[in-house]
Amino acid sequence: TEKSVCVVRYGGMGDMIQVSSLFPLFKEQGYRVCVNVSERGKEILESDPNVDELLVQETDQVPNDRLTPYWERLEKCFDKFVQLSESIEGSLLLTPEREEEIRGERVLVESSKDYNLSKEEIHEKYNVNYMERTHDIAGLPYKFLPKFYPTLEEKKHARRQRKKIKSKYVILWALSGSSVHKVYPWTDAVMSRILMDRKDLSFVTVGDGLCELLEVGWEGEKRVVTKSGKWSVRETLAFLDVCDVVVGPETGVLNAASTLDCHKTVMLSHSSHENLSKHWKNTTALGPEDYPDYCFPCHKMHYGFSTCNRDKETGGAMCAAKINPKNVVEDILR
Repeated sequence: TEKSVCVVRYGGMGDMIQVSSLFPLFKEQGYRVCVNVSERGKEILESDPNVDELLVQETDQVPNDRLTPYWERLEKCFDKFVQLSESIEGSLLLTPEREEEIRGERVLVESSKDYNLSKEEIHEKYNVNYMERTHDIAGLPYKFLPKFYPTLEEKKHARRQRKKIKSKYVILWALSGSSVHKVYPWTDAVMSRILMDRKDLSFVTVGDGLCELLEVGWEGEKRVVTKSGKWSVRETLAFLDVCDVVVGPETGVLNAASTLDCHKTVMLSHSSHENLSKHWKNTTALGPEDYPDYCFPCHKMHYGFSTCNRDKETGGAMCAAKINPKNVVEDILR
């Protein structure tokens, strides 16, 4: 009997944080809110008080070539239907031609039609804010409310972890995102410089299990708390509420911190400030200084270095390597 809305959004942590901005606005309009998500999305949204129901799909549960008729049938069950699948990736972040494994078979996925346009042409067409595009598709005003909602127990866990750290200030550093360009190759240099200059702060480093490799060498430093592969995604996001500064590349962690009071230092890669952080609170967005004309911001997805320019000195992505570590140090200390 209630009027209902279904929001379709598959994807990772950052995608779920961005789409969470819609839910309180739909609730204000009197909608019962259902979200069609993958299992990864469920992990982030299951405690959101503005979500009434999660319709969860396993990866490839509905074959890619049957998604359109599936959505057409699903749409009939709701008063309003908001389709956000590939609303950013593939639409504002162009995809290269690549192979994917779908139901056990290698399938060639075609590239976005504008992938090979010049940098200037791509920038003119795709330098659009992600949050604004999401709200436009949903037909909602520009009142941006992305937020992660930790449980009471997760809040207590975060406070306990913070209490163990005796420094006055805590800096959370998200070490890596989902692709090769979302790793900052000067992380160790920046942390070393700051720890030498200031004795009243500590770092907490977070990421998935692979990010433990990026923590090697810091095990004996008491003011670096290494939590990659140890904290869950939800524990990491809950800890944002007790940090003074959050640092990292374009990741879901930085998205989740976007409306919090703590200062954010974000290293841009394939997105511009206009795309990503235009509406973020208390944020400095740093881009590469000495970059070639064909690079940043590329507005492209990358699945390896076959399409991403690599810096020979550091082995990292060119856009990340060319962000001056001095600027990162100064912004964090400021």
